[in-house]
Amino acid sequence: MTDIGFGNPENPIVPSATIIRETDSFQVQWSAVNRSGADVAAFTDRLVITSIPEGCPGSDSAEHPVVFEKDLDEPALAAGEGGPLQDPTVGPFAAGAYRLMVTLAEDTGAGDSTFNCINIDPA
Repeated sequence: MTDIGFGNPENPIVPSATIIRETDSFQVQWSAVNRSGADVAAFTDRLVITSIPEGCPGSDSAEHPVVFEKDLDEPALAAGEGGPLQDPTVGPFAAGAYRLMVTLAEDTGAGDSTFNCINIDPA
């Protein structure tokens, strides 16, 4: 079991808007929680957005072009404590399907990793 999980396991990664057009910037939002029984030191999450030409959800066996990458710092968290909302602004991106992939505590290897696939509409 990893020490760092997503604060909302049912919707771990969400865009800030339900309809996104190719002319829009938007925020990718998530939060982390320390699921361990011990305090954890500050860590770094990684957001990677890839274009999915074949549409959502895409295939893990195919390579997809990366259109955005960013590391985001998280504070130290006490046992059971939730971290702040991460909400970097991204885009705009051309119309199409995209994977919003977040790896929590990527620098320590102690975090969950998952994605949300979204569609960006033509303007």
